[in-house]
Amino acid sequence: MSEKWHLNEHVKTFLGWFKKKVYGTPHVSETLLRLSRGPNTEVITYGGYYINNISFQTKVEDDKSRVQNSGVTLQAESVHFASSKDKNPITASISYFGIIQEIWEVDYVTFRVPVFKCKWVDINSGVMMDDLGFTLVDLNKMNYTDEPFIMASQARQIFYISDPSNNKWSVVLEGRNMHGHDDDDSLDILETTSVACRPTEDPVDDVADVMQAIRSDHNEGIWEKTIN
Repeated sequence: MSEKWHLNEHVKTFLGWFKKKVYGTPHVSETLLRLSRGPNTEVITYGGYYINNISFQTKVEDDKSRVQNSGVTLQAESVHFASSKDKNPITASISYFGIIQEIWEVDYVTFRVPVFKCKWVDINSGVMMDDLGFTLVDLNKMNYTDEPFIMASQARQIFYISDPSNNKWSVVLEGRNMHGHDDDDSLDILETTSVACRPTEDPVDDVADVMQAIRSDHNEGIWEKTIN
């Protein structure tokens, strides 16, 4: 089978394999047991979240405010296939640019994991660099709807400023860490009054130029004590 087939099969079967592997291993830790059982099917949603000295908020909250805190970027290694029959995929580290639509806190009973659900700009047709070296994005060209989530700890904050020479494009500006609470620029965690059900993921379509995100570049995660 092709490498693309193996990657898609891994995505589809990993959760079942992981649960079987954990339950078949003696003396497994409580953390791995909780992960294998999966999270609670209901999640708490937030309008804003403060993490890594940065205040993030959803696009809905941004629209109510005079500040912008919903722009995010993530650098990830991705395997690119020219077609479903491509036998020579290319692995590259690429920056993705998005906008936070929802903020979830996934509950595993003994611990919780905050995640951002984002809309991501199509890097093939919606991202370019101008003559001065600025990165421009077209926020009307979105893609990757089958993989909207990132861990909140992975997100880097960015801001989108309309390009004065062509309002079709937005200039990407890097954010900064906020080491203090400022009344105008920071946002406390805002919990919504409703609880959202975790939706079922749609299957990945077998189309050309499918990208599989490996995301092995970050060092955030859950520390696990191994038993010798």
